[in-house]
Amino acid sequence: MKLYPFKPGMPREWLPPKIFLIMRLIIIIMIAGFVQVSAASFGQKLSYTKKDASLREIFKQITLQTGYNVLYSPEKIEASKQIDVNFKNTDLKAVLEKLSDDQPFIYSIEDKNIIIKPKEPSFLDRVVDAFTPPIDVRGVVLDEKGLPLIGATVKVKGAQQSAVTNSEGVFFLQRVDDKAILVISYVGYFDKEVTTKASLTVTMEMKSAELNEVVVAYGKTTQQALTGAVTVVSGAQIENLPNRSFDKSLQGLVPGLQITGGTGQPGGGVANMVLRGIATGTDVSFGSTVRNPLIVIDGIPVTHDNFQFSNTLNATSVTNPLAQLNPSDIETISVLKDAAAIALYGSKASNGVILVTTKRGKAGKTNFSFRHQTDVSSKLTGKTEMLNQQEYLNLLYDTYKSTNAATWTDAGILADLKIKFPTTTTGDFYPESDWFGALYTDRARTISNDISISGGNERNIFYLNVEYTKQNGAVKGTDFDRKSLRFTFESKPANWLKLGANTSLSFNIQNYSNAEESAGGFGAAAVMSPLNPVRLADGNYKLTYPFGAIGELQNPVVVSEYNINKNVSYRGLSKLYAEANLLKYFTFKSDFGADFMLAELKEKNDPRFYASSQSVLQPRIAERDERRANVINTNTLRFDTNFKNEHSLGILLGQEAQIILQKQLGAEAVGTATTLPYYNQLNSPGYTTSGITGGAGRQTLLSVFGQVNYGYLNKYFLSGSIRKDGSSKFGDQHQWGTYWSAGAGWIISEEKFAKTHAPWLNYIKIRGSLGAAGNSGAVDAFTRFDRLTLKKLLGNNAITPSSLGNPDIQWEETFSWDLGLEMRFLKERISFSADIYNRKTDELIYITNLPSLTGFGSVLDNIGDMKNSGTELALSGTVVHSKNFNWSLNANWSSNQNKLVKANVPLESIASGLMANEEGRNFNSFYMPIWMGVNQEDGKPQWMAPNGQPTSTFSLAKKEFVGKPQPDGYGAIKNVFRYKSFEFSASLYYQYGLKIYDSSSIYFLNDGFYPYVNQSKQALDYWKESGDQVSNPRRLLNNTDLGFRTSTRYLFKGDYLRLQQVTFAYNFSKELLDRLHLTALRLYVQGHNLAILTKYQGPDPDNMNVGGSTGFAYPNQRSFSAGINVSF
Repeated sequence: MKLYPFKPGMPREWLPPKIFLIMRLIIIIMIAGFVQVSAASFGQKLSYTKKDASLREIFKQITLQTGYNVLYSPEKIEASKQIDVNFKNTDLKAVLEKLSDDQPFIYSIEDKNIIIKPKEPSFLDRVVDAFTPPIDVRGVVLDEKGLPLIGATVKVKGAQQSAVTNSEGVFFLQRVDDKAILVISYVGYFDKEVTTKASLTVTMEMKSAELNEVVVAYGKTTQQALTGAVTVVSGAQIENLPNRSFDKSLQGLVPGLQITGGTGQPGGGVANMVLRGIATGTDVSFGSTVRNPLIVIDGIPVTHDNFQFSNTLNATSVTNPLAQLNPSDIETISVLKDAAAIALYGSKASNGVILVTTKRGKAGKTNFSFRHQTDVSSKLTGKTEMLNQQEYLNLLYDTYKSTNAATWTDAGILADLKIKFPTTTTGDFYPESDWFGALYTDRARTISNDISISGGNERNIFYLNVEYTKQNGAVKGTDFDRKSLRFTFESKPANWLKLGANTSLSFNIQNYSNAEESAGGFGAAAVMSPLNPVRLADGNYKLTYPFGAIGELQNPVVVSEYNINKNVSYRGLSKLYAEANLLKYFTFKSDFGADFMLAELKEKNDPRFYASSQSVLQPRIAERDERRANVINTNTLRFDTNFKNEHSLGILLGQEAQIILQKQLGAEAVGTATTLPYYNQLNSPGYTTSGITGGAGRQTLLSVFGQVNYGYLNKYFLSGSIRKDGSSKFGDQHQWGTYWSAGAGWIISEEKFAKTHAPWLNYIKIRGSLGAAGNSGAVDAFTRFDRLTLKKLLGNNAITPSSLGNPDIQWEETFSWDLGLEMRFLKERISFSADIYNRKTDELIYITNLPSLTGFGSVLDNIGDMKNSGTELALSGTVVHSKNFNWSLNANWSSNQNKLVKANVPLESIASGLMANEEGRNFNSFYMPIWMGVNQEDGKPQWMAPNGQPTSTFSLAKKEFVGKPQPDGYGAIKNVFRYKSFEFSASLYYQYGLKIYDSSSIYFLNDGFYPYVNQSKQALDYWKESGDQVSNPRRLLNNTDLGFRTSTRYLFKGDYLRLQQVTFAYNFSKELLDRLHLTALRLYVQGHNLAILTKYQGPDPDNMNVGGSTGFAYPNQRSFSAGINVSF
């Protein structure tokens, strides 16, 4: 018996006969399985294409497409090179072989795992390394403009060796491995890795603007740590715009900030700036700025109320004080919107805060910059199409006939017109004159030049700018001349001490036009009859022209040439400061600032007007001197620390004292017909002083404040602040107000789950805030007192009350909350932000009408509560990015809903002009009769009566709320295209959902009430006979149907889309700059206010004032500019 060798003791025949066959099959199956596993290992396919792909990205694709896990140590592959890959259905083995080429690793496959291991150096590699000495590395780190970056950190990757750049951006590293990788980092810039060489030049790429430092109340912070809603505008965005003041340049750049009311007057009035809706009750007067945000320049709250000449008709707004500051001096503008951002400014901040930071020196080589720009204004925008001479004559004939056809024959009409209008020596009417051409220049030119020098070292830095601007207005005789100087100096006499000074001075001369006057300014040119000549046949001017049954028009060309309207002003803004670092964590800073203005205003009505037999204006000389001073002292103590690399804590304590002084003195003298025209002094022969006015005011404000900021792991942030203000403007019971805020922020993108599941999302942050701020801008030093005046009573001097005071008036207080979202994704190519907010203003201050029996017209009082709520969206991104071509897009949209939620007084008490207020409605809504067109039977005007039916009796018309002057939405869109060194950009601005009252239409469509002024083309559609379906009523001489009275007839939609700015520029490349020994050179041409798409029938809708109307304002111009910016 044979024994089976595998089973000792078991006879072979006892084994089943098929056992060997089964074993063979098992072995074959196992071998096939191993082969299949091997085939699977190298038979998997991969498709992936990308330039400069990292190994981490490729390994992730391998896992996703093949199911194999790639095991590696992240630290080991950090030194691996990025490669270009183009795998299309490529075997996994070929992929891994490709990846390991010229890389410091090898791979192996075990089961479903691909293991990445470092390569073992060969014997030859060890020998070469032993004989290859390390190298010394010297390099320079530059920003995008080629300027040195001071304090950049340069590290050797994977080692402890590092260096910091000096004042010239230079670093030096000794004995560095020639294969090492250097990592360069700098705040606000992306980290950059470069391969080691003996000599290096590294140009850094700036991160998105959101990552830069943000100037906030009493300091700076980072965008990450910010819990408030702040929009930052760089000085470069506005310095080349053709505006002489920065306020008008902000239109469209800041979500939530609506800007209107700016005029084309050289150096003219402050624009109306409303941030997140109207947050105060007053004031609707022309030129008022109490609704504008607080403006703080280098820590000094500045005065920006318009200079006004009270003796001028309509109290013309003369000068914009912000035009006395050079916009090219601005480094950044931070617009603070919510409670967390504004609460530290307390009682001055409910309208928001605009922080302006001016340029200062930087340590390093001295840098020289020169900027020149020439602007040429083109034809008017918003010019209404008027009747020509023949159309106007036909209209006049019809007007006479419809008044009394029996009385007015053709011969009689012609004879009367030849009495009203001048004729030639042959008895004919003069040829039609071009009044706009006579009053306006064909090309108004503006020239701006400024040169700046900056530099310093580690101990001292300086900045000096000298600027000259000469702006010629479109209206003849108007111009603005500004000479300005800014000097800043900062010194560190010791490592713990910093001393500094920042001073700005300007000298300004403005020759302005009383453009608001319909009697003699732009309005006169607009309505001047085409039968009136600019000059008579003998070459002399005709001084006055007929207007209506009463009144006259002055020749606007003569007004411009003969009259004097001049403002000479001086502006100084200066700050001294000291900052001391104490006990490592503490910083004490003391600022002393002053803003002062001196203005000398002079107006003269030429006596030659008085010589005209029809003139009703006497010769007049008026002078007014005004002085304003705003002095402020701020002391702060700041504690800042970080511990355990996890927690950051900042505590701020501060005290502030402010005093505001104002003084004015004015005098007026009236002359007689014998007065010679060249006399310009108040005491000139033939002039008698008719009035002397003056006044002085003093306000003091004392404040204490504090703030706490806390951060954890650089992703969780909390903030809180409180401020207490005391003001001398209020009574004893209401002198103090307390304001506060709380905010929080969470950077979600720093969480592990976000990095794991949304690696494409570079940055996402949510933030929220709530708090209270105040306002007292409408209250002056004498509001709480009754005012007296000296009058003649029964032939004797007597003191009588002139206005009623209110000792119980209180601060306005605005409580608000805000929720915000900030995102950047796709390698920061796209940025998005969104805010929703709610603001409620209590104790709204408003001018309240009083019953006539009180003997006073009105009083300033707290009349109720108001709410604003809205949404802001902003999107920016790089649509196309390639080596030579880039296309970037910026867009924003804002919407605000306003409502008066509580009114303590009747409707009639808070109605003003075109507007009124009622609970549940938009604050300052239009309130007027509704126009119901023309009665087809008799041609009379019609308005809606209380029963809803038409009435032709104006006194029976019912007033209704008919719209609002605030838009439902507004925003801007900007595209920038760059090809190599060329740049092209275009900006659009839009608004919709508002109404504007066109007060100029009272003259352009007056139905014959003012028969001797020109009419718009629309006036031709008027009623002539029964059954006519027309837009305008019948025409009668000196029409008393009152169709021109305030109603919705002149209320129009204010929607528009404007092509705001187009720029074409060439930025010289670094190679060319090096040859020219320059650091920057930019040439550009641009157009501003190029086109507008609107159905608004009046002048430019941007001329709308705070009262919701446009009239005969100095029109905005279309302008073209060319300029050069050079640095070396």
